[in-house]
Amino acid sequence: MKFNTTYAKAGLGLLLMLVFLTACGQPKETRADIFNPNGIKTMPINDSFGTVSIPVSPKRIAVTSQYALDYLNAIDVNVALAPKPTESNPFPIYMTDEEKNNISLIEGEGTEINLSALKGQKPDLIFTDNGDRAVYDELSKIAPTIYIAQTNDWRSELYNYGTIVDKETAVKQYLNAFQQATNASKSKLTPIIGTSTVAAASITKDGMMLYNNAKNGVGEVMYQDMALKAPATLPTDAVSAPATVAQLQSTNPDYLFISTGVAGDTPDALTKRMTATADGAIWNQLTAVQNGHVYIVDPSFFNNTPPAKTYVLETILKKVQGTS
Repeated sequence: MKFNTTYAKAGLGLLLMLVFLTACGQPKETRADIFNPNGIKTMPINDSFGTVSIPVSPKRIAVTSQYALDYLNAIDVNVALAPKPTESNPFPIYMTDEEKNNISLIEGEGTEINLSALKGQKPDLIFTDNGDRAVYDELSKIAPTIYIAQTNDWRSELYNYGTIVDKETAVKQYLNAFQQATNASKSKLTPIIGTSTVAAASITKDGMMLYNNAKNGVGEVMYQDMALKAPATLPTDAVSAPATVAQLQSTNPDYLFISTGVAGDTPDALTKRMTATADGAIWNQLTAVQNGHVYIVDPSFFNNTPPAKTYVLETILKKVQGTS
């Protein structure tokens, strides 16, 4: 009963404070401003697995993936601990030096963070997008753990992250800025691209991936947000699919944005390499190749997170305008 009474008093105090601040035109106080003076150090939060009691004012937030780190960076949350990047999974190009320098890096085991190393760093709150309940339970033994399931709606996911860390205002600001950037990109690209078709692909050691006209991923940004025209034969049922050069030729985009994983790569260097392969003749028949509209992008262009989507907007505009 004492616990419930304390929360009730805090809730009443929060309500009265919000009314007062609204009337005075002052910004809303944070949870810590309201709860901590009342002696409340933790609060219940719902995540994708249920209810978790988390610190009102976490000081050492940890993430178990770049995915979760991207979401928190988007809304200016100070993350203290994150997995150490590897050669195959480096920090994305859009991550700032300040964001990199503010975190301590934890060694991993393959794509998973090392739990013993994480425990030694004493986080007080952990974010994970790993839906493995056994992993979640192990993380919860280290610190309160929030699992936010990945969905096809990145905006709702961002709101979920923001609600948990008391950053709803930052979420609204990010989404407003994204919409403004989208509108600006569309107005500048339309006179250049018009109704020409646009496609995106990536080349890795495992082959080529073609990114589809889907409702999430990079396709969502290109074809829904930016209203670029997709090739008529581009599928809509998945974010991406393996493709051959012949299949790419069947879509035959007027503009092609492609990552190759080759440091310092250029369209000319790519075409030279492709010409030397069995697919060289087909590659050179591509409209984008013939018209000089092949653009090399960083692999993080295809990350499905808020900062990556902003990076897609900026990159397409700069590449087409010739400013990057």
